[in-house]
Amino acid sequence: MKRRWIDIQQNILLELLRPLVYLWMRMDAKRQVFLGQGVSFKRKEPFIMLANHTFMFDVIHVPLRFKNVPFIVANQTLFKKKATRFLVSQVAHVISKQKGQSDTSTVRDLIGAVKRGYPILIFPEGDTTFYGETGYIEESTMKLIKKLEIDVITCNVRGGYLSKPRWATAKRKNRSIELHYELTIPKEKIKDMTVDEINLKMKEALYYNAYDDQRIKMIPRPGKNLAEGLEDAIYACPACGQVHTLNTMGNTISCSFCKTQGTMDQYGFIQGFKYDNLIDWNKYQRTRKETLHQTPLQTQATLYFVNEETLSMDEIGRIELRYENHRFIFSGDYVKNIPLEEISNPTITMRRDFAFFHEGKNYLLKMDHHAVAFLRIAQDKY
Repeated sequence: MKRRWIDIQQNILLELLRPLVYLWMRMDAKRQVFLGQGVSFKRKEPFIMLANHTFMFDVIHVPLRFKNVPFIVANQTLFKKKATRFLVSQVAHVISKQKGQSDTSTVRDLIGAVKRGYPILIFPEGDTTFYGETGYIEESTMKLIKKLEIDVITCNVRGGYLSKPRWATAKRKNRSIELHYELTIPKEKIKDMTVDEINLKMKEALYYNAYDDQRIKMIPRPGKNLAEGLEDAIYACPACGQVHTLNTMGNTISCSFCKTQGTMDQYGFIQGFKYDNLIDWNKYQRTRKETLHQTPLQTQATLYFVNEETLSMDEIGRIELRYENHRFIFSGDYVKNIPLEEISNPTITMRRDFAFFHEGKNYLLKMDHHAVAFLRIAQDKY
């Protein structure tokens, strides 16, 4: 299939910008690359690449060295924000996907990119990890692999989570990542594999536990205010079982109910609480689901309605969002009372942008705090 004019424009712009992007990524994190047999950055033929999603900029680091730049699947929100709309629509090879929803148009665009000779890159978790462990992987990606029957390369990204935790509001020093590329399934083997077998193979290739890796390497990543922002990811105190009582300041984490206090060290581990890592802490707080649903919660936020036709965000204003008795209650510049069972596709993008659909409207709330708690109240998938 012949390449489109927009493809050619993007190829030219990407090549011109490549030296600047290299410099930018060097400043972002020190990068080590490990190429497995059968993987070449110079390859011309299409392939499908899957990677685990550990931090915001792995979407740039992972495809950066490939001469034939892949089309990347990215959240539809990037096409709606003024700051990123031009970049993803006119410069980078990006295909939009609404998180949490099946999108046949995305699949069509991916197949079209392959037919035009491009590789494609998918982060099948659909979102960056909050806790440092590879999460839920959409099975629809495996069906696409089965359909395309082209080489499947995986990139296991290591070190990115503790270098730039999604929840963190402060920078770490000594940021570093490792990119491990492997030809995980040659195209000749795909036709003999079931979707379940492909799924198992991908889960094995992409799984990564940042804390297990760090216990071996113990890479220091010092900084100020290392704990700040944690209250957006953790909401249950393992010492007393209460929810919404955790606070952070500097490197300190404390519970306002039982007064337990701990610190986050330069290696990313938590001292003073039962759990020294967020993977185990998150597994614990998931057991507090009933308490979470019974406990009121509130935060301030800026509310937007996303216009699906114009791909724009209409700012409504500052609101207070309160959860109580299985309802989201809005007050301030927008007043509304929404039963939980009436909302659909609740998701979080970035650090704490909470979105959902209700009565044909796409709500987007840039929240001040408690993003994951509100998400878990609305759904328990992620």
